[in-house]
Amino acid sequence: MREKTRLEAHALSLGKLIGNLQSLEMGARMALVKFDQRAAEQVKTQLPHVKAGDLVELNAFTNSDDLTQSLEKFNKRVKPECRIDINPIVDLRDALAHGRTFGSGPIMHLRILKFSRKAIAGKVSVELAADMTNEWFREKIQLLMQALEKVRKALDYEKREFT
Repeated sequence: MREKTRLEAHALSLGKLIGNLQSLEMGARMALVKFDQRAAEQVKTQLPHVKAGDLVELNAFTNSDDLTQSLEKFNKRVKPECRIDINPIVDLRDALAHGRTFGSGPIMHLRILKFSRKAIAGKVSVELAADMTNEWFREKIQLLMQALEKVRKALDYEKREFT
């Protein structure tokens, strides 16, 4: 595979991971709202019409919960078969949000490094060092697709294939 083609494929896979993470959090929030009839009505009636500066009711869709909190609340509300293994998803999200993703020189793939926030004597610890190979992307995308399927089941949405 040409280097440009390889890097384009990796960039697309990286975008897929980020999009799937956003979809997963959004789906979990939507499920939590769906389980609360009052919040569901507020979301349906208020949010399609809001403008910057408007005040809206606080609920699972509008609150400041982070991904961990949203998924924990989701897991408490859904059937056991729809529960999600939170830690690998949050670790992936944190790596992508706070890590350094790069490719340079003759490297055949992207690489991600995540560093601790605390320095000791002018040095920081490497918390994550991963080669973002095609297999790495496949594993992470599969992890997120399985979680998204559980959210889809919890929301009772029809599965559709996009072409």
